[in-house]
Amino acid sequence: MSGRYSGGFTLLEVVVALTIISIAFTTLLEMISFARKKYEESRETFRTMLILDGKLKEGNHEGIEVKRERVPDFPAIEEVTYSYGGLFFVRYEKR
Repeated sequence: MSGRYSGGFTLLEVVVALTIISIAFTTLLEMISFARKKYEESRETFRTMLILDGKLKEGNHEGIEVKRERVPDFPAIEEVTYSYGGLFFVRYEKR
């Protein structure tokens, strides 16, 4: 029987394993941060959409930019764009 014990890991194997684990956790934390940022952006967009929708339903156009254009190929139809806070609705109306 040899005097050497072969039941453990070498230092190199441990360092490689720790490096892989640290890269995995770093990637995971970046993904969570990105997802949180996108969640906050979508939440703000939804909030702005609800405000714009509420104002349009109430007929309150205060703070809303309204742009009317004729549709070139269909002179009887008008395109109305309502803009508020970086968000817009487009509606087509018969003239």
